[in-house]
Amino acid sequence: MARHRGAMLCSIAVILATTMPSAAVAHDHGHWAISALGGTLTTGSWHEAINPGKIDLADTYMNGGAVSWERPIGRSRMHIGIEAQLLAHAGRQDHFELNVPVVLRYVPDTPPGLTSVAAGLGLSYASKIPQVEIDRNGASQRLFVYWMAEVELPLANPDRSAVLRRQHRSDGYGLFDVDAGSTGFVFGLRHRF
Repeated sequence: MARHRGAMLCSIAVILATTMPSAAVAHDHGHWAISALGGTLTTGSWHEAINPGKIDLADTYMNGGAVSWERPIGRSRMHIGIEAQLLAHAGRQDHFELNVPVVLRYVPDTPPGLTSVAAGLGLSYASKIPQVEIDRNGASQRLFVYWMAEVELPLANPDRSAVLRRQHRSDGYGLFDVDAGSTGFVFGLRHRF
């Protein structure tokens, strides 16, 4: 188990190191963005959060922000980047959560009512063991795997967009010792520069 965890952490470190921009690359071929985020958690599992009839919102809320950087992959419509997200939880739980995913994004050539779709995978660290995860699973821990799926929608200003995201903290199918997790719905505004 520890060997698998170490291998995953090393893989994430390599991905982060190879996608971090140098000053020249960031200016010439990539862009930065900041996002204001807010949302809530569900009491069920991530797959229950797909079914609108099974969604049960938890009595907890989160607000925060994110800083991200990404660049195109060659001449394709795909982008790769990294995000650092800090959320403050209130309600049933009161802690801070830091999420750092590597993000793969598809940007359509002629957006059909959307700016992009993205998926991200990384790590999540909570300043306290999340109560919603304890309520659902009986136990949890501070460090977990983090993944997200996102749809970005255009606004009148081309540098700004609306963000709809589903995000999840979990043990990563046994990567971490405690079998637990939580799923959230996050909404936000993003500004690229």
